[in-house]
Amino acid sequence: MSTATMSRTNQVSTKQIAIIGICAAISFVLMFVKLPVSYLGFLELEVSDVPAAIVAIIYGPVSGVLVELIKNVLHLTATSTGMSGELSNFMVSLGFVIPLGLIAKKSKSNKGLIVGFVAGTIGLALMGMFTNYFITVPLYLGLFGEEAVMGMVQATIPSIDNLAKLVMIGITPFNVVKGIIISIVSFFLYKALKDRV
Repeated sequence: MSTATMSRTNQVSTKQIAIIGICAAISFVLMFVKLPVSYLGFLELEVSDVPAAIVAIIYGPVSGVLVELIKNVLHLTATSTGMSGELSNFMVSLGFVIPLGLIAKKSKSNKGLIVGFVAGTIGLALMGMFTNYFITVPLYLGLFGEEAVMGMVQATIPSIDNLAKLVMIGITPFNVVKGIIISIVSFFLYKALKDRV
């Protein structure tokens, strides 16, 4: 390998690391910027996955995963959920950025990106079902008490009276909407930034 080629490789690697770090910091800040939407008493809509989605499109799924990991590790300094919120956020985000990054690696055309975002939204919803049923909601119930959590939930949807219903008809539709919003914002931001990164 020539010196010029090695130099270019190092420049690309350094640039990629810098962008991952910057996007992770932006994602961390965005976790505190909640859209004026609250659902079931404890779900809030935020778009902190957008920087990770853009990085996953540009550099691939591993880079997107790194943004999500750094973001959630940083958020542990301000956690109020005993780490359950950060664990859930990380795992659900993986369901979004990995399919998106894999598909975008093959095609960054509009059609390829749309397919990637659809796959990412489906992945987000499926991973959300798994993590919320087996990990996150049981941790919340243990931390805050089943009566308190179900009381908040039933104030919005009275028919939810068990864990399965909470995940299926409560949290999953919310995650689908979140995936769609993140997809739309990420698509247009990527289009605006693609020639600058």
